[in-house]
Amino acid sequence: MQGSPMKRMVSLGVVFFWLVMITLLVRRHVPTNQSPPVSPPPATVELRASDKAQESWMGIYHQHTKIGYVQRRLTPLATGARWEEQSRMKLRVFDTDQTVHTEVRATLDQHYALQDFTVRFLSGGMVFRVTGAVTHSGSGRPELRGQMISNGNTSAFAVPLHEPLYLPTTTQMALQGVTLQPGEARRYAIFNPLSLQTDSLSVTALGTEILALSGGALPVTKVAVRYSNTTAHAWLNQAGQVVKEEAPLGLVLLREGQTDALGSGWEDSTPLDLVASTAIAVPQALPEPQTLGSLRLKISGVDDATLFTFPPRQQYHAGILTVTREDTTTITSYPLPHTDPAFAADLATTPFVQSAHPRLIAQARRILGTERDAVQATRLLLDWTYTTLAKELSLGVPTALDVLERQKGDCNEHAVLFTALARAAGLPARIAAGVVYLNGAFYYHAWSEVWLGQWVTVDPVFHQFPADATHVKFVQGGPEEHLALLQVIGRLGIEVVAYQ
Repeated sequence: MQGSPMKRMVSLGVVFFWLVMITLLVRRHVPTNQSPPVSPPPATVELRASDKAQESWMGIYHQHTKIGYVQRRLTPLATGARWEEQSRMKLRVFDTDQTVHTEVRATLDQHYALQDFTVRFLSGGMVFRVTGAVTHSGSGRPELRGQMISNGNTSAFAVPLHEPLYLPTTTQMALQGVTLQPGEARRYAIFNPLSLQTDSLSVTALGTEILALSGGALPVTKVAVRYSNTTAHAWLNQAGQVVKEEAPLGLVLLREGQTDALGSGWEDSTPLDLVASTAIAVPQALPEPQTLGSLRLKISGVDDATLFTFPPRQQYHAGILTVTREDTTTITSYPLPHTDPAFAADLATTPFVQSAHPRLIAQARRILGTERDAVQATRLLLDWTYTTLAKELSLGVPTALDVLERQKGDCNEHAVLFTALARAAGLPARIAAGVVYLNGAFYYHAWSEVWLGQWVTVDPVFHQFPADATHVKFVQGGPEEHLALLQVIGRLGIEVVAYQ
């Protein structure tokens, strides 16, 4: 049943954000406990309009099979440079080949810092776009203002800035001409177009190597790129140009000429199967998993307890994770709307969960009518979401408003819309992401949680309230937080110890 409808609903939506970040070239991430001293970015050689344009191409490989390419181009301007980047990657999802296309256009200042940008993601007819520009507020303080556009729906954002800002890949250009000694590091403030937030990225030199490429042996400097509690690796030539990068699940990016990057028959190759590559097989089958009230699992490959500990439902100790389905007799109801300011974040509208939009507020009112009891409201919202949304594979970056209009999707779409409707009704709600068991393996999945005197799981795909004990949470928050899954995808091992 590898291609069963339920697997389609649980496997792709969460992994999709990981996929987007690969195409935006956030490279292989491995948790690290090392935090070397970090200095600010060095003063780079100032860009001049008379400088020559720079262009580079990289092939994307999986187990020596080409599955795509990346093109980057820097064109000097009078006040800095224009940065252009595009990538195409062919993947297989449930026996269907999909070509994922990303585009980045940005204006940089004379030291490669970001001035404005547009990021577009295209796949299967879905278009997701983020635009932004560095401006100054009335107080004169710089901020990044922009908007996220998904299927014609727009959400604005504003991020205060305290230092020059970069895109993850433009930090590579700022390193050109810089010689890093082993152990020396540079830190950059970057903007993540998926989370719509700023973050910190550091590049640390690990030492020199001789790298064997098709053109021969090449002296390089290996660097560690630390980002959001994870670590990536890249190899730079003597000019500071990236010649090799790593990505999850055995993907490798290699610097090539244009002909080689575009060629090699990658469009006709058998690509990486996204779902099969991320499934976590377990040797012991679970009978009737959707009825399980408790589950004990042995965890391997990932040692960070904070990724698994979400009491009281999830307890983690010495590599053993215990998941206990919530007891419905301990659930506490109350009249809506909930007004405790401690839950402001779980009632707030966001670019992905647009709970304050008039259409979502109106839909929540139509579903609930005069019902104000929190528990009964949860059931009504769950029933409506489960019965209304068509269960279809969706290659997109969902927002609640998009899902309300399209009324179809997989687990991400269900979770985003349910959470937005709950918040619109005054019911504190949030999105969770992790894995769920199906037919001999755990698959990446998203669901919701609501506050009923405690956080209680709600799965609009499985129509469960509370959700069964095979729902194992790793991440708490909306789609913008799912990038934390990069710490476990492709590394996590699970063994069933006990269940009931």
